[in-house]
Amino acid sequence: MSNQRRARKAKQARRHERRAKIRNDESSADWTLRDALRRALAGHPLSLLIMASTVINVAKPEQLLSLKSDRRDTGDLDRVLTGLIGVKDRQTAGLLAVIAELLVDDPAQQSQCRHEVAERGEHLPRWISALPEVDVYRAVRRTNVFGDADELVIGMRIDGRHELTIAVRIDHNLWSSVVDAGALPYPIGETLARLAETSKDTSIFEMALADARAWIEDALNKPALAPKTGTWPVYRALVQWLVGRLPEGGERRLPVWDWESNDELCDEFFATSSAAPFTESGHRELLLELFDAGTGDPLRWSSARAEQALGSAAYNDAEIPLEVALDAPDLLRAFIPYAHAQSGIGDELTSRTLAMVDAVRSSYKRDVLKRAKYWDLDDAI
Repeated sequence: MSNQRRARKAKQARRHERRAKIRNDESSADWTLRDALRRALAGHPLSLLIMASTVINVAKPEQLLSLKSDRRDTGDLDRVLTGLIGVKDRQTAGLLAVIAELLVDDPAQQSQCRHEVAERGEHLPRWISALPEVDVYRAVRRTNVFGDADELVIGMRIDGRHELTIAVRIDHNLWSSVVDAGALPYPIGETLARLAETSKDTSIFEMALADARAWIEDALNKPALAPKTGTWPVYRALVQWLVGRLPEGGERRLPVWDWESNDELCDEFFATSSAAPFTESGHRELLLELFDAGTGDPLRWSSARAEQALGSAAYNDAEIPLEVALDAPDLLRAFIPYAHAQSGIGDELTSRTLAMVDAVRSSYKRDVLKRAKYWDLDDAI
């Protein structure tokens, strides 16, 4: 046998080996998915709900808001659903049935899934058909002492016996948008007890179910520009479905402060010895600008909020002289202990916030000086 012929045979053998490996991998992945679906159908509803929400996330990745159009591309979703419809077994029928329930904003695809499930006539767990009548019975708001974020914890019962708790985290330092969510297959009381074991400086407030809906809807409608956790997109479809199960007519989150109160607070602060070094009229305007950062509450400053307020170097207003803008870290450092004394925040937490102010002080000043030539701040000196 010639060397050339042996080389061709070896190449052909390697090609067959690669194709066999691909077939085996695809078969293995297929059986893994079927096994996962089989276990989900036999277990708590949460498993299949998360799988369905994950499929929707893959098919409909969250998009940035467009100023030009509100039209969405449903091509990927159509392709994913077509692939699932092509698999004729009980496990996939169960997944399609739950996907249909969670597709709250895609009526055409929702109808397609429901028609396919009805055509198959598979015997599915009773809780799937009971999803539209889920009993949502309690909502609780958890917030830390700084008010940086609210976690809305909502308890529900599926088919009268399957308990489920869903938590939605709204970050007020990031435009009060949803940044995370999670779910546990436990009653809400047990979930809150578990959370209490790992949380400090957290307060709990009962909420009306309609208010919980209004808060979550408002947060979901915020621009999708904030960094999200890896888990949030997976739960998005599940959270949107949850919103539809809550009553309408609630009140949205109100601003924590107003301009009149802020002016009064400034008057009181600048009358103290702590404000003695800040004698320019622009210092008052600068402090009011700082109040706008994050939550907007002038009496509560976490390290994250202080970093955001100073890290952006947003004080480019031509009415504020450059020498005053450079005082922002020192002004904030003088104001925070005064504010925390009024809101009851202890020394340990205050020290952490002040440490953050010190950490970003130099970088803030460098950034302001760098930007000064573009914003003509030096003209106001």
